[in-house]
Amino acid sequence: APPGRTASRAVTRLALVDPVGGAAGDMLLAALLDAGAPLAAVQEAVDAVLPGRYRLSTEEVRRGGLRARLLRVEGERPPDERGLTFGELLAAVEGAPLPAPVARRARAALGRLADAEARVHGLPPDELPAHAAGDDDTLVDVVGVAVALDALGVERLLVGAVPLSWGGAVTGLRDHPDVPLPAPAVLELLSGFRVRLLGEPQEPLPETVTPTGAALLAALGEPAGPLPGVVLGRVGYGAGVQDPPDRANVLRVLLGTPAPAGGPEERELVLLEANVDDLTPELVADAAEALRAAGALDAWITPALMKKGRPGVVLSALCEPERAPGVREAFFRATTTFGVRAQAVARAALERRVVTVALEEGSVRVKVGLLGGRAVTVKPEHDDVAALAARSGRPVREVHEEAAAAARALALAPGPADPPHAGERP
Repeated sequence: APPGRTASRAVTRLALVDPVGGAAGDMLLAALLDAGAPLAAVQEAVDAVLPGRYRLSTEEVRRGGLRARLLRVEGERPPDERGLTFGELLAAVEGAPLPAPVARRARAALGRLADAEARVHGLPPDELPAHAAGDDDTLVDVVGVAVALDALGVERLLVGAVPLSWGGAVTGLRDHPDVPLPAPAVLELLSGFRVRLLGEPQEPLPETVTPTGAALLAALGEPAGPLPGVVLGRVGYGAGVQDPPDRANVLRVLLGTPAPAGGPEERELVLLEANVDDLTPELVADAAEALRAAGALDAWITPALMKKGRPGVVLSALCEPERAPGVREAFFRATTTFGVRAQAVARAALERRVVTVALEEGSVRVKVGLLGGRAVTVKPEHDDVAALAARSGRPVREVHEEAAAAARALALAPGPADPPHAGERP
C-alpha cells in the first residue's frame, strides 16, 4: 500500500454441516471441537454461564465404522432443582462476560427455540413449562457452539439435508406425554431447510434431531444450495450417544474458505414482480423498503404504462429462493396488487471484498469487485466519504476520488478482517 495508507480485507470462512445420521447440540459442538475449536475456550464460556457446574471433555469413538468425537459433560443438575425457563436461559447468557459475537449467536439460538416451543404449545415464551425450555445441557450446547464458531472464524454456516426419523415418539419428558416424531418444535425450526425422512411407521427409529440441534442450525445456519467453490480445510466428526446398526450416527462439519475465482460467481435467485397503478409515490417507496426488510437482496421501481393508458410502476424484488415466501407476502401486505409474478434467474456476481483505506483525515471503507483476482471496480462507501468530507471541509467528490484511487493501488494481500458492513448481504 502507498505510504500513509493501510488496508485490511474480510475473509469469509465457511462451514458446511452434513448431518449424516442426525443433528443434536452436543453432536454439532463435538464436530466443531474435532475440527479444531479449542476446548479450553468452550469450557471458559460454559463456566461463565454455569459457574463451576460442569467439566467438558471428549473421547474418540466409532459410529458406523467412522471415527468421531463424543462430547462428555461431567456434573449434573441437582435432582430437586427444576428446569430452567427461557427467561432464565437468556438471563444466564446476558449476565455472563461473553464476547459480543458469542452472546449474539447464543441469544439467537435460544430465541428461535423459544419461538418454536411457544408456537407448538400455544403459549407465550415466558409461560412455557420448564421441560420445553430444556435443562442446563441446552445452555452448554448453545453457548459451546457459539464459542466454537467464533474461535474457528466461521462467518457462514451452510446446512445440508437433515435426516428426520418418523413413526416413533420422544419418551421420558417430565410432566409431558410422549411427543410424536419428528418433534413438532423440530419441524417448526427446520421450515425452509431440506430434510429427508428415515424409517417406516411399522419400524420407527429413535429421535435423530433434537430441538436444540434444530434451533442451532436454524438460527446460525442457512440451507445449502449450490455450493460455492471452496478450498477445503479441516473436517470434524461429532458422535451421537447411540450407535444404531443401520446408520452412522455422526454429524460432519467441513471447514473451508472461498476458492480464488476465475470469473463471477453464479447464484440462483428468484425475481418477484407486480404491476401497480393505484399507489401514491410515497406508498410505492414504502413498499420497496418493505420488500428489502422482508429479505430482498434488492428492490426497484420501473415506470410503466398500464391498461387504459394509466401511469403505473412495476415493482421488482430479487431474493434468495428461501426468502421468496416472505418477500411475496410483503408484496401483498405493502401494495394493492392481486398477483405476484415469480421467475428463477441466475445472477453472476463479482467476488467482493471490503477494504479500509486510510487517508490523511481519516479512513474510508471501499467495496472492491474482483474478476479473476484482479480489481475491476471500486466503490467507496458514501456515508464514510460524506462524513470525512464534512470533518475536513473538502468536497465530497474529491474525497470519493482519492479513496477510490487508494483502493485501486492496494495490494490485496491477506490481512485482518474488516467489521461487517451493516445491512449488506453477501
